[in-house]
Amino acid sequence: MNTNHGSLSPINVSFITINYNSAHHTIALIQSIIDFTSSNISYEIIVIDNASNDEDFTYLQNTLNLFSQVILVRNRINNGFAGGNMLGINHASGEYYFFVNNDCKLLNDTAFTMKKYMDNHNDVAVATGKITDEKGHFSSSYKQFPSVTKQWLGNSVHRWLSPNSFPSNKTLLNIPTAVEVISGSCMFFRASDFHGIGGFDTVFFLYCEEEDICKRVWNSGKQIYFIPDAEIFHAGGGSSAQNIALEKEFYISYNLLINKHFKLCSRLLIKIALWFKQFRRIFTKKNGLAIFLFIISGSPIHQSLRYSQIIK
Repeated sequence: MNTNHGSLSPINVSFITINYNSAHHTIALIQSIIDFTSSNISYEIIVIDNASNDEDFTYLQNTLNLFSQVILVRNRINNGFAGGNMLGINHASGEYYFFVNNDCKLLNDTAFTMKKYMDNHNDVAVATGKITDEKGHFSSSYKQFPSVTKQWLGNSVHRWLSPNSFPSNKTLLNIPTAVEVISGSCMFFRASDFHGIGGFDTVFFLYCEEEDICKRVWNSGKQIYFIPDAEIFHAGGGSSAQNIALEKEFYISYNLLINKHFKLCSRLLIKIALWFKQFRRIFTKKNGLAIFLFIISGSPIHQSLRYSQIIK
């Protein structure tokens, strides 16, 4: 397939998205990319199918044959978010990588807006746009990295104790602003910076990949920015239904994140706070007891969905 849009060369932006049994979302995303991305940039669209069922993949393949800008790669095993996106990198040649969930839609010339900003700010390694929900309300574009004070005392006290900390996800920003962690649903990376920190850590199967990679961006001396003029819709839940297995998967990833980025004392304090919080949920949440027992057992990684995948 032709991967270049228009006559510009080389490719400015590689859109990378993952399909898993949700071809209708993927097709809608691609249509929005084509509709809203201007001729000011050249681009390619890389779709990684993470071992969807045959019916979904066939529908996706037949439809995407109509789009010359698309490279479709079928993975024989579901490698999750990090693994799927890293596979996409093998087929990408853009100056920027736009990792976008397949249940998103661009609402304006999102890629050009973020590229223009980052072209003029070499200290910024990755950016995100203004993410909205189905009602047009501002959603979770950015958040803060876990900390001991947040776990024990809450976000408000944490911000009071750290007046120079990054804005919380409840703060609506109207100008480009440095933020600590951005949503994995919309990450616009300078390719060279992505390469420089080693990309996504594939030890994370689902969840916490964005916290991990954003932490490594800041550790590298580069910045992360929210660009409100770049707008994107995110439906949420396009590739998965909520169940206890996914809830366990989150705590597996969270445990990996804490172990990776905190020293022993801080790790223990964060985990103890989590145990107390989850204990209270035993009486209020449907799967509260099962999740509490799972967490105090150490959120064992051998129960990850990664190890239930079937090679096609």
